[in-house]
Amino acid sequence: MRTMARVKTLTFAVLMLLLLAGQATALSIELGIDEVLIVDGQVFTFDPGQSGDRYLVSVSSHGKETSSVLSFGEKITVGNVTYVIGSYDRQNQRLTVHLLGNYTSVRVMKKYDFSVEVIEAFDTYAKVRIKNTGFYPLNDTLSVSSSSQGAFPIPSSTVLKEVELNLAPGEEIVFKVPNPGQTLVFSLKEKGISKDVFLGTLEPQVEIEDITGDDRVRVKVLNKGDPVNATFSLLYSGNLVLESKKVLLQRGTNWVEFSNFINQGAIVVDYGKIIQQTFYFRPALLVLENISREGELLKFALKNTGESPFRGFVSVTQNGVVVGSPTYSEVSIGPGESVSLTFNVPEEVRYPTILASSDSGTFSFTAEAGASGISVEALSTSIKVPLGGKGSYALVLSGSGRVKLGVEGLPDSVGWKFYAGESEVEEINVDGSAQMVLVIDVPSLPREFPVGEPVMFNVTVRDEKGNLHVIPLEFEAYGLAFLPVYGDNWLAKMNFTAETHFVGIPYRVAAKSLTPPIQFEHYSGEKIVFSYGNYVRSGLDVALHVLSPSGEILHSSSQGKGRPDFVVFNESDFMLMLEGDRFDAVLLVADYLKKPENISFELLPKQFGEGIKTFILNATSLRGKKLVIDVSADRPVEVRLYYFTLNREREDFDPLSADFKGAFRGKGEHVSGEIPLRPYEDFIAISIIGTGNVSLTMAAKEVPVSVSGLGKYSGELTVVLLALLLVAVIALERRLG
Repeated sequence: MRTMARVKTLTFAVLMLLLLAGQATALSIELGIDEVLIVDGQVFTFDPGQSGDRYLVSVSSHGKETSSVLSFGEKITVGNVTYVIGSYDRQNQRLTVHLLGNYTSVRVMKKYDFSVEVIEAFDTYAKVRIKNTGFYPLNDTLSVSSSSQGAFPIPSSTVLKEVELNLAPGEEIVFKVPNPGQTLVFSLKEKGISKDVFLGTLEPQVEIEDITGDDRVRVKVLNKGDPVNATFSLLYSGNLVLESKKVLLQRGTNWVEFSNFINQGAIVVDYGKIIQQTFYFRPALLVLENISREGELLKFALKNTGESPFRGFVSVTQNGVVVGSPTYSEVSIGPGESVSLTFNVPEEVRYPTILASSDSGTFSFTAEAGASGISVEALSTSIKVPLGGKGSYALVLSGSGRVKLGVEGLPDSVGWKFYAGESEVEEINVDGSAQMVLVIDVPSLPREFPVGEPVMFNVTVRDEKGNLHVIPLEFEAYGLAFLPVYGDNWLAKMNFTAETHFVGIPYRVAAKSLTPPIQFEHYSGEKIVFSYGNYVRSGLDVALHVLSPSGEILHSSSQGKGRPDFVVFNESDFMLMLEGDRFDAVLLVADYLKKPENISFELLPKQFGEGIKTFILNATSLRGKKLVIDVSADRPVEVRLYYFTLNREREDFDPLSADFKGAFRGKGEHVSGEIPLRPYEDFIAISIIGTGNVSLTMAAKEVPVSVSGLGKYSGELTVVLLALLLVAVIALERRLG
């Protein structure tokens, strides 16, 4: 043992001396008997002798092989690389090799090895990729088996597939393994290399997503894997097969249609595995709609409110005798569908019965067609209602009898009530004539209906005989109207109001908690919306929301409490809503410019007579410069420029006021001007008022720095003054918002 320790010490000393003698690189590598050591282009392998203290070492380099039998501490040199034999771990058959010399890369690889990648796995197959990750070509038989645990437990395995591999290093092959279990075992027969892959619980390759029916049963299935042949069976009365179909299911969604229809049964799919799903369709259910009688002409509609189709015959009878002409009509009514029918019935038949019969059932309706019948008329069938408001319809009922009132098709978010005089009613006795009022209550935030589009629904009136009258109505919701125009201008003095608000004009909003959505004109292009005003000075928190016509919140402001809020957006149809504490705010929507641009546009007159276009220019990139504008128009226009950074400056913005508080104002067919931009400038507002075609050009102009009279301290003084100015601006902004 002492001798061995001395030899190791001597070897270590020799290695260190070689390093000190100028060798470029030294490295110790552990190498298994089943591995190769690759140093640049050289391949080093070893084979231990029976005694375990001598080793057959081979080094291949550029097609030439050098071999030698070496023991501990001995070396072999090939080219610029010296391999020194180190210690050997007999139990694990691993040899330590010391490398000396000039080399750039060292890599250890298995002589023979492969990797397994599971591409996809289902209950029918697993698709795998086998890649040769070893150094030498892989020519062997790969056996794939499924491993499972017995009941005792006793491990068992079943060979699922054998594949002949002829793979060069780095090559790969893809194949499918049928009917895999939770664990697959991949084994090379000759090399004795084995790898286990755990797949876990396998999901079915094919799933039934939906079963529908109208005149036949349809099945929607999803094939998540490769195309597969499947047999579909339609079962009824437990396990009786009504119909079977063979289908090639492509990857993805497939529809399979049977030629038969049944209300209740099961679908069985055999694709190598068996899946089954039961179904039940509610039977056809007919209701009577829109019956009317004019002389001998009887008109009515039948609607199928069930989930199964109705196929049968309709006739008009009295006391079991057919009295209508034609004798019968053959009908087919799908789920949710209606059919209108007309029969000639003698006038002396006052109580005809409508009879609808089929194999699945019979429906009968007594149609009272005398003086005791009820007729209903709506004095107004279409109204407009503001969000958060109420609307009403006047209904006139004529005839005699007791009727029950209702509505159908109205969105759940819209409330409704019937009134007779001051009383809320659900049923009423009609004697001659009666007048009813239907009041609908539209929520502040649209849900299940859009703003600006008609919403259709029906009033239903059913008499004691079951006869049903259906009166179609509609309403259209619009955004909060009548916001006053902000500022001391002629619009406000005229108390101008409109359902739709305009881009470019500021409006005043006083509310608390939440405003109903405020509808604006259809307006394309990128825009910016601001809220500012008294709530900023009060330190209150307000959030600004941009909504779709259906009430979906698309964008929201994120400015801090007590700060003016703004949002940049690009929606043509939109509404606005304010949320927060009790607030008194100004709301402005304007065209948004990220930088100075040259723009041509047409000013069109608004409902109040003037045309106006307001641009909000992002001025952060222009700080310390001058903004130069030039406006040309085919008619005289007025041009106004405002500083729009501080809350106080935004409150000064009033494009139609005679009391101008902005930075520049000019009027004519050609207007030019410029304003300096401060070091803290965020926005500049530009308003052009009038009508006609307009061209607007904008440019940034450098401001020359004057150093006269400052002497050698001009630079330091400028910095100090700018710093003081910045402090003052920050303090002012904190006070004014």
